[in-house]
Amino acid sequence: MLSTDTQETTAFSPRPAVSEVFARTVDAPVGTVQAAAARIDVIGSLVDGLIALGVDDHVVAPCPNGLVWRFDRSEYRRVRIAWSLQVEAETDDATLVSLAVRFSGSDDAASDRLLEAWPVLGPIVELHARRVLHAVETLAEEGEEDPFESAAPKLRVVSSGR
Repeated sequence: MLSTDTQETTAFSPRPAVSEVFARTVDAPVGTVQAAAARIDVIGSLVDGLIALGVDDHVVAPCPNGLVWRFDRSEYRRVRIAWSLQVEAETDDATLVSLAVRFSGSDDAASDRLLEAWPVLGPIVELHARRVLHAVETLAEEGEEDPFESAAPKLRVVSSGR
């Protein structure tokens, strides 16, 4: 069950404890890639995965560009995870898609705990980022084939079971 702690008043460090950027060049014009990126729900698929793992009680609040995570039920040390998807033209027919993720702790102890967990979390973050970038590329290629596809509703990135 997702926790929706509406009393969330934790202040997070403006300087992230961990910051990663993943990028991919997509062979499509910037407008097509922007339309594809707008269809991706980056956070929803991440929250779905956390629910499937059975750790959804650690999610304090999903946000439009991320979520707030707590380490255990009684603890107020939290980590804010923010995802940012950027699209910029490289050439007329190629576009760079970047996905940045930033983790900020509510205090030094939360940041330290995040860094201790990073050997396990890092590969999960990378896998999720690569899946999102692949989904943008796939949707952009479909949009190039059928420009009317870009008017379709947002899609969630779902696991193919691989």
